[in-house]
Amino acid sequence: MARTSWPPWTIVSLEKSLDLLAEAVRQPNDRDDDEQIWLTRFLVVRTCGYLEQVVQESVRSHLQSMAGGTVKSFSLSWMTKSRNPSPDNLLDVVGRFDESWRTELQDMLDADDKFLHRELAMLVHRRHQIAHGLNEGMNSRKALDLVKIAKSLADWFIRRFNPDAQRRLRANAQGG
Repeated sequence: MARTSWPPWTIVSLEKSLDLLAEAVRQPNDRDDDEQIWLTRFLVVRTCGYLEQVVQESVRSHLQSMAGGTVKSFSLSWMTKSRNPSPDNLLDVVGRFDESWRTELQDMLDADDKFLHRELAMLVHRRHQIAHGLNEGMNSRKALDLVKIAKSLADWFIRRFNPDAQRRLRANAQGG
């Protein structure tokens, strides 16, 4: 199977856009409070969307690279739309590939008294509140912290679903 560019361009582009928006929130300059609040809300929505799309693109690219024929068609047909990146949804998709990956992600989410689990659940919940016009009470500092958290989780998916790394692991296991 052909080598792929990893991570996919879509993921690289999404991260660059997220970084630009985070920098705008970090540097309010002459922006008034209302504008900063709305920009912060937009950052929360984009942060959650970034993680959602990284998971989707990582899995999809992994499947495209690692599978062929009808197996590829069948597996990609199950990935037609992304799901909220809630802890349960992320664990579910990872567990469909490998139970040890699920355990690894679960351990990561549960570390430090479930810190990442709580923060991820809050990110998804805040995005939902913002999307429905509710006052979520998110300040810029917390939104920027959530960017770091989402990027660390996204990095786990990018590394775990790298098809080139998976091929190397498989070749090493087979003595090649």
